[in-house]
Amino acid sequence: MTGRFISTHSVVLTIPLHIDHLPERGASEHADTATSQPGGGFTALAAVAALGVPAAMVSPLGTGPNSFAVRRQLVEAGVEILTEELVGDIGVAMTLVEADGSTTSVVTSGVESEPSRRVLDRVELRPGDLVHVAGADLTRETSAEVLSSWAAGLPGEVTLVLSVSPAVDQVPVWAWKKLLRRADVVTMNIREASTLGRILASSEPGTGVRHVLRPEAALVRRLGVMGCEVQADAAQARVQIPAFDSVVVDTAGVGDTHIAVMCAGILAGMDLVGACRMANAASALTISHESALPVPTRDQIDQVLAEGGVTYSY
Repeated sequence: MTGRFISTHSVVLTIPLHIDHLPERGASEHADTATSQPGGGFTALAAVAALGVPAAMVSPLGTGPNSFAVRRQLVEAGVEILTEELVGDIGVAMTLVEADGSTTSVVTSGVESEPSRRVLDRVELRPGDLVHVAGADLTRETSAEVLSSWAAGLPGEVTLVLSVSPAVDQVPVWAWKKLLRRADVVTMNIREASTLGRILASSEPGTGVRHVLRPEAALVRRLGVMGCEVQADAAQARVQIPAFDSVVVDTAGVGDTHIAVMCAGILAGMDLVGACRMANAASALTISHESALPVPTRDQIDQVLAEGGVTYSY
């Protein structure tokens, strides 16, 4: 193991609502409610820790009951918490899960939207550590400034993984450019890749993601049922890694799972293609049951890798 997985991705409390389909504007829809659970950055932290990789969180938690419940579950998952308590509580995400497994979320903000540069600067980074910054936390000007400035100044022996989020168009373009210039790996899905490319081109015609990245930086594009596409650096051809067979029950948290297992693979010394193949296997497990929890175990991932798909239900 070369280092730790250190995540700035904020953690919120998630309340999933299962519906047949999204209602029309002004209409209503009956929903079945599942038990509330931690979401956001929790999934990635728990998934990394479940694979035996040291995981630490530097996103704020509060003094309220939601933060208390999440803090307890982080400790149970084996995640180290490097932040101080803030007065207040974390936000809540209402997640609408349609019958086909697709998800739509509405999120309220809490103390997790107030990252502290002072706290981040006090994190003792070690050679080989991997820092994960999520685009979901960059939609506010203040948090975008704090996170992008801190991450842009990370030492060269620390790997920066930047994950683009569904809220890609709500992030200031200057923050994207600052982070992209420092990132070692950028991961995004098809829609996010298209939107980010359009945003960069609108601010500077002819500019795409690869133009802003350093030549040695890697790109990962998650393709859903088609798996993912990897470009290890600017000189390499893109490599498509197929998805593993699975039944889609719920896509909530599948992106976070893919990112987490990819990062765990990198920290374990795997090359990016191997790490993403393992991440594809973990994603197949995640979508095969309701919610992103429980996270996949190493034995489950190894079974999918060996058998070519998910052959049992949870």
